[in-house]
Amino acid sequence: GPGGAPPPSMNLLPDSVEDAFGTDADLGALGRGLANDAELLRQAWINESLSPEILEYQSELVDRVRSLISNQEEIVEAYEQDPAQALTRMIRFAELNRIKFCLRSYLRKRLLKIEAFAIHIFLNLTARLSPEELEFAQGYIDAENKLFEDSVLQFMPRDYDSLIHQSEAMQSDVPDMIPEPDLDKAVFCHVTEDLGHLEDLGHP
Repeated sequence: GPGGAPPPSMNLLPDSVEDAFGTDADLGALGRGLANDAELLRQAWINESLSPEILEYQSELVDRVRSLISNQEEIVEAYEQDPAQALTRMIRFAELNRIKFCLRSYLRKRLLKIEAFAIHIFLNLTARLSPEELEFAQGYIDAENKLFEDSVLQFMPRDYDSLIHQSEAMQSDVPDMIPEPDLDKAVFCHVTEDLGHLEDLGHP
């Protein structure tokens, strides 16, 4: 699930790119770049899991990883015809499953946040969503509105039949019933370079 421990290894085997694209020497840098995409995806998943608010969708990275998965699946399928490659196929298959698990977890974590804070995200953070996520958010809001309207709101007094206002009679244009993420909650972070002196803003 999304809350599970990150897989211990996200690197592809060094020769996987050569199998997919050829053996020219100038593919070395490309191979390292594709191998790094798996680690970048793992980091994006960790960041998304630990952030209370939805982060910017990693569009280019996700597209590259999906293409990489497709190439790896073709390689694994080709190895099925060669018994001598059984061990190599098993290793590649395990690596492929790790990457697919990480990608699914990353996307699932984002969908969970959209479900929890759909209206808030739709009103304030649509630039962070992929086109598919934006469509999902709109559909989720419409379905939720219809559910509450049919089951509850149509039976409420006119001034109390809003999904985003406690009372229309208060004459406030600011919605006061939209769930929002707690941006003051504690998060874990890993410092990768010297940041100098930092003040503890939580304890003045």
